[in-house]
Amino acid sequence: MKKIFILISAFLLTFPVLSQIGSSSLARSKTKQVTYKKNVNTNVVRLLPDLQVLNQEYHDANNNNIIDADEKASITFKLENKGEGEALDVKIRVTLLNGTVQGLSFPQSQALGILYPSQTKDITIPITGNIDLIDGVAKFKIETLEKNGLDAYPFEMEIQTKKFSNPEVVVADAVFSTEGGGKIKLNSPINLKILIQNVGTGEARNVKAEFVLENAECIMLDANKYEIGTLKVGESKELNFTFTATRRYTFDKIPVTIALSENYGKYGERKSVSVGLEDNLVGNNAVVIKGIETGNVTFERASLTSEVDKNIPINPLKYPSRICLVIGNEDYSSQQRTLGSEADVKYARNDARIFSEYAKSTLGVKDENMFLLIDATTGEMQQKIELVSKLASKMGPEAEILFFYAGHGLPEETTKTPYLIPVDVVGTNLSAAIKLADVYKKLGESGSRRVTIFLDACFSGGGREAGLLSARGVRIPPRTENVTGNTIVFAASSGEQSALPFNEKQHGMFTYFLLRKLQESGGTVTYSELRDYVAKNVAIESLRTNAKEQDPTISISSEIENEWKDWKMN
Repeated sequence: MKKIFILISAFLLTFPVLSQIGSSSLARSKTKQVTYKKNVNTNVVRLLPDLQVLNQEYHDANNNNIIDADEKASITFKLENKGEGEALDVKIRVTLLNGTVQGLSFPQSQALGILYPSQTKDITIPITGNIDLIDGVAKFKIETLEKNGLDAYPFEMEIQTKKFSNPEVVVADAVFSTEGGGKIKLNSPINLKILIQNVGTGEARNVKAEFVLENAECIMLDANKYEIGTLKVGESKELNFTFTATRRYTFDKIPVTIALSENYGKYGERKSVSVGLEDNLVGNNAVVIKGIETGNVTFERASLTSEVDKNIPINPLKYPSRICLVIGNEDYSSQQRTLGSEADVKYARNDARIFSEYAKSTLGVKDENMFLLIDATTGEMQQKIELVSKLASKMGPEAEILFFYAGHGLPEETTKTPYLIPVDVVGTNLSAAIKLADVYKKLGESGSRRVTIFLDACFSGGGREAGLLSARGVRIPPRTENVTGNTIVFAASSGEQSALPFNEKQHGMFTYFLLRKLQESGGTVTYSELRDYVAKNVAIESLRTNAKEQDPTISISSEIENEWKDWKMN
């Protein structure tokens, strides 16, 4: 009993020590766990990514900038992380702003994973126009999303969709002949020449032809199967098939069947033609085949409008933050009794209307951001300039303004301050006219990342015909207004020169070559290229056509003098 008691006592004496050790260890263990969880839950972003979308383009198989039925197309762009941190769990999301479009399919999302600093990825969004595609417009919105909300700016594309246009492959004409002419001789070669043509409204692909002899006593002397490939609308192909009938042949006519097929297996023709043994045939060299006439012959049509008014390039990319104000002031004489029609600005209305079409179709301006004024009064001009400036300021730093003016300009006689002249302002009283400097200031104060101004006007008192000289009597060299901020000005002439018309093209000389460069380039042109092209061609054509000098100028602020040349219209 003593031994047991001693052992129990020893154990009890040591237990508090063990208890303390256990408590201390547990406390330290809990402290470590709390610290560890705190580190895990700390969500501090030290280096930020900066995702930027570049070089947005649309590609389709036939290069018509339309999603056709039964066509594969794609939207491509580059995605670059220009920041210093990793972009996590990056995804591309594609939606249609105008709901679903029947017959159109595309992936709604793509997972890209991590995009490291300075890393660039080429993104392709495949688009398929199915056979049941309808006519319309697909308004795509493409978003690049990052796990922590550090997304790229989204962009939009509006692409026209076109319903299925079926081909129709037919035997347009056929003729039999023999080598020497005359009646058919049994056991002698007979030639069948046919003309195959696509008379449908869509391209025929994988076209094939097969000649079939219906009677066993007829023998093929040549290949009877042909692979033609693609036939465009209206296109035709000539084929020859040689055969003979043996002396055992007892029927009056020799039938031959031509079976035509194409990619869809439903728009070809199966046609039988026959020749009689008593028919008089011409020799091979005299065969003439006449096909079905189509309207696909290329020729130059006479037109009452300029070539830049038609075939305006279509850019499917739309810029939601690009705003355009276009003013064409032509009719001054009906507003001012002291002026004759020679004081009107010839073709200014046409300049404005066609430029607005290029702005929407080629330069990506959405309809709701397009403002067009024809023969505008002071109040109308002031209101729209104010509206555009406010609208741009609400859109933020991604906003961009395009301003186009065709009409009269005039300097104040004493200060030489240049003004834009509304149609209801007389040349002898400029109190209600629009100061050019105020236009620069108002648009520049919008905070837009870029303001581009096109002025097909002169400010010396001259014009495309007599200008406002009847009101002022003399020409005054205007004062040059300073340009500030992110503003660049393309002007039609310099100094005391006039902004002249190009009568043959029914445009102002400056506007015509501006539009022509946009047409030729599809809007993919740098500002320096545009400046050089317009300046050179206007200077030459003005001397050639009007026998007067006209030298376009460009004005830029000092803030953008090192970067404006690389700016692009698109």
